[in-house]
Order: sequence, then structure tokens, then C-alpha cells
Amino acid sequence: MLDHPIENIKFKTIYAELLKTHRILAFQLKSITPVVRLVPYTPKTSFLQKYKLILTLSTVLTVFLTGFGLAQGLYDALGEIVGLQRLIIDAVMYTVVFLVILVSHEFGHLITSRKSHIEAEGPILIPAPPIQLGFIGTLGAVIFTKSPPSTRRDLAKLGLSGPLSGFIAATLMGIVGLYLSPVVPANIAETLVQSGKAEMMSFSSLMFNFLLLLRPTPDVLFIHPVLFASYIMYMVTFLNLLPIGQLDGGHVVRSVTSDQSYKYISTITPFALIMIGVVLSIIMNTGALYISLGLLALLLYALIGRHGHPGVANQYDESKCISCFIIYIALFLLTIPVPMI
Repeated sequence: MLDHPIENIKFKTIYAELLKTHRILAFQLKSITPVVRLVPYTPKTSFLQKYKLILTLSTVLTVFLTGFGLAQGLYDALGEIVGLQRLIIDAVMYTVVFLVILVSHEFGHLITSRKSHIEAEGPILIPAPPIQLGFIGTLGAVIFTKSPPSTRRDLAKLGLSGPLSGFIAATLMGIVGLYLSPVVPANIAETLVQSGKAEMMSFSSLMFNFLLLLRPTPDVLFIHPVLFASYIMYMVTFLNLLPIGQLDGGHVVRSVTSDQSYKYISTITPFALIMIGVVLSIIMNTGALYISLGLLALLLYALIGRHGHPGVANQYDESKCISCFIIYIALFLLTIPVPMI
């Protein structure tokens, strides 16, 4: 027990030294009088780590199959007959681009973890059914943080670094995909849509719409698989930014809120998404995506969110990364799905 709390900067220095040199975690807990608790650091390896190679190879395969299916669908819609070699090239480009964006997100977290003396493990890629079976070939990638940040600022930076890195990578790769995408005269595109050979996008995001402005054309753009990778990653970024449990958005929002406030925000988020979906269904008949996102958010809440967020090692820390929160809001608004009118 202490007479008064250890000052933030001093505690952060002590925390880093104890963890690095002595493998001990330090926690400064709020009580009637401040309490510092020292706990031996005993990291546990995730069971997924044992299957990292298999998971990685499986993800590469399922993402490749998704890229192959997207390329095949694109050329079928255009009525073009292309050889197997062209489809494979497009599928390989999609696979490389998609995985570069995905890994950029996770390495953003890892770099920040090392700078902030947070023990972390990963990334581990998670496969999923390819697009031929109704999905996109992966559930993403994960890293496992094994020690808490010592300050709220570090918690905010940890949560923001992944989405920001992935967002930048998705934008750069999206510019490449934009100029790989073929354009078709509007009258021909309308005929293809009416015949069922092509589909109009029902949802996009502000950032994806901004991206399209870089290639103004009176014709209709057909999305190349590389551009589709950016489209999907903007959606995935939005999902990651939801303030639920220990999702990336959860880290940032928890860094500026109390434990009780965060639990309230985390609880209402899935229901807010579902309600938006219901309203959009009534007004525009386009609410299915938001209802699906709400149900997915509800599942995430049940799995990782209902117990709240552990916060930081120093419960007396009141530091804020206001710039992190502003960037978080900007990313949230730029990636939020918006109906195409």
C-alpha cells in the first residue's frame, strides 16, 4: 500500500523495467489507498500457435480460391473468354494484395506493442470458406497481447495502429486496383445488370467512394479483384473499429472512458446496428447488411465483450491520446458502410 499513487511517467518506467528485466507485471490498483501488486509474468502460448503453418497455408489457399472466383466472375460478366493463366495471375495478385493489407494491420499492432513494452504474439492467419462457398476466404488475422498497456495513451495507440496501418495499405493497393478495373459503357453495363450477369453494389464506404473519384469516367467501372480487396478491407476495418470487448475500437474507446461507461457503449452497439438495419429496410429496403453486422457484433459481444475491458495496468492513469481518438473517429466515418443511392 502507498500513501499516494506513483506518478504516471515513473510508473511506466518501473513497469517496463520490471517486465523486461525481471519478467514481473506491475499493477497500480485504485483502492482507499493506492495498491501496487506485483505478479510473475507467465506467458501462455495460444493453441493456435501450434498450427500456425497449417493455418497460414490454408489461408493462402482459400484467399487464392476467392481471388480466382472473383476474376472468373468479372470476365464472365464482361463476356470475355480468358485462359486459365490469366485467371491464375489475377488470383495471385488478389492473394498478395489481400494478405499484404491484412498483415499490415497486424504488424501495426506488433510495432506499437514493442514500443509500448506490451508482450504480444502473432500474427496468425485464420482461414475461412472461399467465395465459391459464400465467404471471402479468411476470418482475418490475430495477435495475442499477453500483458496490458501501462497507460491509457498506450492503449489507444495499440488499438489505433492496426486499423490505421491496414487502412493506408488498403488505400494504396486500391489505387492500383482502380486502374486494373475495366470500364464499360453505361448502356452495356445496364444490359448486363438486367440480364443478371452483373450486380450493382448496394453498399460502399466514404473512403471507397473517394477512391473512385481518382478515376473519373462517364462509363461504369467493373471492380477488379485487387480493388475488391480494398473494398472488403474497408468493411473489415469498420468492424474492427466497433467498441466491443477488446476489438481495436474497444481499445481506443476504453482509453477515454470509464469501465462502466465502456460497458454501456459496448452493450448497445450491436443493437444500434440492428436498429439502423431495420430503419434502412423500411426506408430503402437495404438494411440486410447492417442487420447482419449487428448480429455479428452481438456474437462478438457474447464471446469477448460481455466481461468488459480490463483497461490498463495503472488504474490511476488519466492520460489521453486525443489525436488517437480524432483519427479513430475519422477512420470510423470513412469506413462505415453507406447505401449506394
